[in-house]
Amino acid sequence: MSIVDYNVINNNTNYGLNPPFKSDETGFHGKDEFPIAVYHADVTDNFVSWHWHEELEMGFVVEGGILMECGNEKFALNKGDIYFLNSNTLHALFRCAAEPKSVFRSIVVHSSIIGGKEDSIYHKKYLLPIIENGNLRELIITVKDRNYSKIYSLLTNVWNAVNLGITDCELIVRNELSSFFQILIHLLENDMPSCPTASITQETRLRDILNFMHTHYAEKITLDDIASAAFISKSEVLRCFKNIIGQSPIGYLKNYRLRNAVYMIQNTSYSINTISELCGFDDHSYFSKSFKDIYGCSPRDFKNQSIEKNKNS
Repeated sequence: MSIVDYNVINNNTNYGLNPPFKSDETGFHGKDEFPIAVYHADVTDNFVSWHWHEELEMGFVVEGGILMECGNEKFALNKGDIYFLNSNTLHALFRCAAEPKSVFRSIVVHSSIIGGKEDSIYHKKYLLPIIENGNLRELIITVKDRNYSKIYSLLTNVWNAVNLGITDCELIVRNELSSFFQILIHLLENDMPSCPTASITQETRLRDILNFMHTHYAEKITLDDIASAAFISKSEVLRCFKNIIGQSPIGYLKNYRLRNAVYMIQNTSYSINTISELCGFDDHSYFSKSFKDIYGCSPRDFKNQSIEKNKNS
């Protein structure tokens, strides 16, 4: 299984020793003068791994279904379903096992496009009540919900405008997203979701842990190191991973290292042994076995397949 990363999809730069897999993706979407990006993601044989960003995210399923995880909550979304993710919401997206295909489109946008400067009335009156609401992490909108057709039309218009880069794209985006937020505010007036304080606390801790692990993955990392970095106990580290990600921290770290190894195999000329060491594996045999368990072939065979694929593309 491979991994879809928004910042990899949107950027063909060769990062060499620093694969562009980020847990905090703030600032990776769009340009400074127009901070918005749109994506078409097929996660049938892939997934979008755990991450967060200051930008808001909206999306809709275009084929089959997807499984969206936000903190310790799981949502099975069907074709046509719409999702909204608030700023800095920890989330991941996977294939829905019951569907033969899992394809969605998303919009990742900084709130400044809608609210302007932070001291503006638009930002203070319409954006802050949503962005700063700790209880609102996500919102799912289905065909049965009021204003569904209008919201779907607005988001589709935004996605198409940015994707096609039409002449007055910026005006369309700002107008359509403003209309979306107008509807969103009214939807939430009498039906504001709630999130348990314990869940929010664990998500905050997990963000700190992931930042540490992703920064130091090439080094030897123990459970004690992870706990110390997040200023929590080892048992709390284990709880955070179990409750939100559903696997052990060491298991997650191994998979993250393998993920970076895949990137290096495909994008650098380093030897397999060098890549093994750069990704935190000091035992080459263990690296090869772990790689084969996940990707179905040895690192060397994977490299040869990648070379052949590049020749034929």
